[in-house]
Amino acid sequence: MQALHQPLATPHDLPLKSGRRPLQPKNSLPNPVPAVAKVVKSKAERIQISLPADANKENHPPIHAKAASVESCDLSLADELNAVKRKLERLRLERERTEQMLKERDMILELRMKELLQRSKEQRDLEMEVDRLFRLKELRLYCMRISPIRSLREKEREKIFADAQFPEYEIGDGEESVGENSSLDSSEFVTGF
Repeated sequence: MQALHQPLATPHDLPLKSGRRPLQPKNSLPNPVPAVAKVVKSKAERIQISLPADANKENHPPIHAKAASVESCDLSLADELNAVKRKLERLRLERERTEQMLKERDMILELRMKELLQRSKEQRDLEMEVDRLFRLKELRLYCMRISPIRSLREKEREKIFADAQFPEYEIGDGEESVGENSSLDSSEFVTGF
């Protein structure tokens, strides 16, 4: 008897070697629902009491209920309209505040940009000046190494210094003056510097 109550094994119920089950057929429900569970609870409907004089007429809501519902709709619409107006006003004020804040930030950023541009220009000028000075110094050192050109003043000083140290080699009026100048101390002539 137990065998009668157990359903026969279907191909879907048999375990496969791979452990996978085939897809369910399209028309069958994945979880069968018993017939008792199909009772659906509906929302509680409004119960209207009709007067005996209106018994032969269809059940229409009373006129005063319609007027009350229209007034309540008008009031609720007015409240919603006021709420929307307040919200729009609040949004407008927030937008104005945001725009003002963005303008201030733009001005600050513009000032910073001008300041950065000015600083970069000053830095470029200073770098160029340093480069010029460095090249001038290198040029001066290079010129001194290659051909030291003496100035006229330096030549005059060397001539005076040489004359003071070696007076016997001076040529004066075609004669050499060896006697008198040779007895003098050479330190007397050096003091002229």
